[in-house]
Amino acid sequence: MDVQVVTHEVRMQKWIGIVRDCRSSGKTIKTWCDDNGINLKSYYYWQRKVCLETCREIEAVQKPMPEVLPIKEKSVFAELSIPKNNVGKIAVSIQRDNMHINVYSGADTSTLETVFATLRKL
Repeated sequence: MDVQVVTHEVRMQKWIGIVRDCRSSGKTIKTWCDDNGINLKSYYYWQRKVCLETCREIEAVQKPMPEVLPIKEKSVFAELSIPKNNVGKIAVSIQRDNMHINVYSGADTSTLETVFATLRKL
């Protein structure tokens, strides 16, 4: 095994412990780092690396969603009703099988794009 890889893994494990201890201490990051002799810039550098590594591990464990779902023999319809557009009220209600999605009036464009992108995957 490559020495650099091993060195990185050892450092990563060390900093995982440091980040965990800091976050569970109840202190601010600056106070905890001062109390423990940790350079604040080093802490933030490694916290970012720890978070990215954790995200990569979570993605690797999660089962990917299938791109294409099998076609059912019968047609499936989604009911779409658009209630009156009052602020704070449901603007769009989508029901399909046992799934129900409500989009409230005033929802931003990115929320709507996310909802419809998700529906396209179903």
